[in-house]
This record gives sequence, structure tokens and C-alpha cells, in this order.
Amino acid sequence: MYRDIMDTQQVPASIWQQMIQQNFLSLYDLTPDKITDPEYLQGYDFVFEFSNAVVYLIVNDVTIQADRQDIDSTQVRTWRKDVVNQLIKQHAQLYLKNDQALAYKDESKNKSKNKLASDQAADKAIYFIGLTALSVQHQEIAEKNNAQNLYQNSYQNSYRNSQQSKPVETASYAVGYEYGSQFFAEDCVLDLDDEESVLQVFSYQNFTEILKQLVTPSDLTAFLDFHRRKLAGFEAFQDESTLLAQFLQSPDFHQRAIGVQKQLVSHNLIAHIEPRLLKAAEPEQAEFAQALMAEIQKNTRMWYKLFNSLVKECYDAGTPLPKEQVDILVDESMYTYACLVEKILAHRAIDQDSRWSGYVRHEHSYNVFGRHYLMVFYAQDDNSSLSADKVRAGHQDLLFELNAQMQQPVMQDLFLIGVDVRPCEDSVNTEVHLDAFHQQGSLIDANTQRLYEQLAELRAQS
Repeated sequence: MYRDIMDTQQVPASIWQQMIQQNFLSLYDLTPDKITDPEYLQGYDFVFEFSNAVVYLIVNDVTIQADRQDIDSTQVRTWRKDVVNQLIKQHAQLYLKNDQALAYKDESKNKSKNKLASDQAADKAIYFIGLTALSVQHQEIAEKNNAQNLYQNSYQNSYRNSQQSKPVETASYAVGYEYGSQFFAEDCVLDLDDEESVLQVFSYQNFTEILKQLVTPSDLTAFLDFHRRKLAGFEAFQDESTLLAQFLQSPDFHQRAIGVQKQLVSHNLIAHIEPRLLKAAEPEQAEFAQALMAEIQKNTRMWYKLFNSLVKECYDAGTPLPKEQVDILVDESMYTYACLVEKILAHRAIDQDSRWSGYVRHEHSYNVFGRHYLMVFYAQDDNSSLSADKVRAGHQDLLFELNAQMQQPVMQDLFLIGVDVRPCEDSVNTEVHLDAFHQQGSLIDANTQRLYEQLAELRAQS
């Protein structure tokens, strides 16, 4: 998704690095020097820091050598048990070694509100993820004894030891599998005394599919919450794919958007919570929730097509979007993307006068309170104050004016999304191109606010 803006010169990469590079995780993968900061736990293979969470990842890539006749569901279950037990043991050892870092985090949480920026990670949710990848190399029956010895030592081929010499490999075959609650109840018992320290285990194939379905950090961490609650609450689920489908159609998925909308209503920024969200959150409305999710995912795909085109255009022009700005936009929720795209699609029904002069729409984030989007649909009239050239040149003034309007309460992030709708030269269809400009919200004094209000009035009159 973001290969155009990421440095992919380090090749060949492990399957884990490939997985990271092919989705949003690549934007939040902490560098080795950053990971050594005392605010982070030490010893994990990868660390990702989102706006609301830190995710610690340990991985195990195991190749089993076995005869084709010996491979059945019982054998695969045994292999899975051994691999997961190894990960659980490794996580427990790392967690204990990080007692000092955990104490540092607890101390940071008790500090005053005037904390240093480096302390902010202490307030974020923490998730521990274990990923397993199993593959099988088929051997002749005569090699079974030797293969068994290799299997006993296969755990040395974990990610951190992957540079060690390995025996000459024959063709290997990835083993597709999932776990489910019964597996952890019967084969690999997780330590559930402290819910926040639970290791959440997924197969490589399964986690890759989860990332495809949950294309933002906020939606991923919401699912990790959902998954962890199921484990800690000893609630049964068949497998992780089934649980993901359940999550996407459950009230849990929409609770963040409803919670943010409640805050928006309380500050009179919107009139009411969207009825479709309330309906989708009702347990008996599974069919409606499923249809809404299908629409959300369709609009999300459309948003990323537009956004990736913007990223590529800026990169090709030698003016790449700032990484901090990309991070925030990627950190949104699928529901916010769906709402932004809905306003773009509504352009088809806009009257010709509005298209000629340009017009403005507003949208709030439904992932975090304090993020506002000013959507400017560029005018066809080059002399309009909302023409593409004039908005691009004056976007800072527009965002300053928006900041002056958003003072009760002050917004944390303000975005101007320019929407350029162009007719296709070779068809009756239209092309949509986006611009994105960002400014942090700030408190301004009453005199400055009145000045911006006067400027806004003059702009409206002209």
C-alpha cells in the first residue's frame, strides 16, 4: 500500500519484513536505535508505535522436515503446540526482564500533566503479538531420523537467528492454519492473570489477512482489544478469521465512532449521533451491520486509491508529503474514510452553480476527538476564490481561519482536503485528485479571533 513512499532498498527481506513493508505497519516500525530508549520494552523483534498504542511483536519462522506420509492434522497440531509454547516462553522471559522498564512506565503515568513528550508512550495501550510461520520440507522415508533431529533444533531458526547457516533446503510448503480459543484452552495455556500482558498468537497467513481487512492502526488495535477480551474472558471462538468477521459486524467496531460522536454532540459540533451507527450497534441488526461494513470497506478502498495517487504525485514532483502528515491520515479509521468518500461521491448530485464556484464541506474524525477536515471542492471557474490554484496558494490562511472557528474546543489537528474533479478526456467518466494540507490547532486570543472572523466575512463577500 505504501511501497511508493517507503525505502525498500534493503533486500532480500525476511517474510516478516515483507509483511511489514506491504501495509501500514511500515510507517510505524521503530528503528533499532529508537527501540533501545528506556520507555520501550527490550528484546522484541519489532516494535510499532501508533498514536494510541505500542505493539510488540515476536516471531518464529520454523521449517519442519518430514515425510509426506507423516503429515496430517494431528501432526500439524503438535507442531503448532510446540511453536506456540516456544513463543509463550520467550515472551514470559522478555516480560520479566523488562520489570525495570515497566516500573518506569508506571512512574511516568503518575507524573503531572506537564510531561515531557518522550513520556507520552507511557499512556498508550500495549499489545504483545506472537506470529508463527510453519513450512514443511518433504523428505524420503530413509531421511526420517535425520529430519527428526533437524526438527528438534528448528527453533534456533527464529527471526533473530535467521542469519545462521541452514542445511540445504528442498522445496518447502507453507502450512495454513489458525488457532481458535479451544487450542489455547487445551494445548497452550496463556497466562491471563494480567490481561494487558497476554501474548496474542496468530499464524503468519492469518495475521496477513487481518492486516488486509483492517487497513488502519486504529482498526487493528480495536480488533486486538476485541480478541484479547475474548481470550481473557474465556469466550469460545472457532478461529481468528471467524472472530474477525464477527468483529467487523459487531457493535464493538462502531463504539469508537459513537463515542467520538457523543463528544461532538456535547460540544454542539454536530446535531446528533448518526442513526445508522446506532442501528448497526444493535445486536439484532446483524444484517444491516454487515451491509454497512461492506459499504465502509468499499469506500475505504476508494479512499486509499485516491490517497496513494496523491502520495505518488507528490513524490514524483519532488515535494513528498511530510511523514508526520501521512502518519496522521493513515492513523484514521475506516469509518472516517467512508464518510470522506461519501462526500466526494455526493459531488455527482451537486448543482452546476456550486460546481462552477466551488464549495466547502466539513467532516470530523470518528476515530479520535479533536481532528477536523475541511473539504474544499475546487471551482471550475479559475477566478473563483475556491479555484484549485488559489486554494493551494492560500491554504494556510484557510486553515488559520478554520482554527479561529474551532476554539470551543480547540482542535488538535486540522486538515484541508482539496478535491479536484476533472472530466476524463477519453470517456464520460470523471477523475478525482486530492490535495492534503495540515495544521495543528492552537488557542488564540479574542482579538486575533475577531480579526479572523472579519477576514472570513470579507472573503465571503468577495
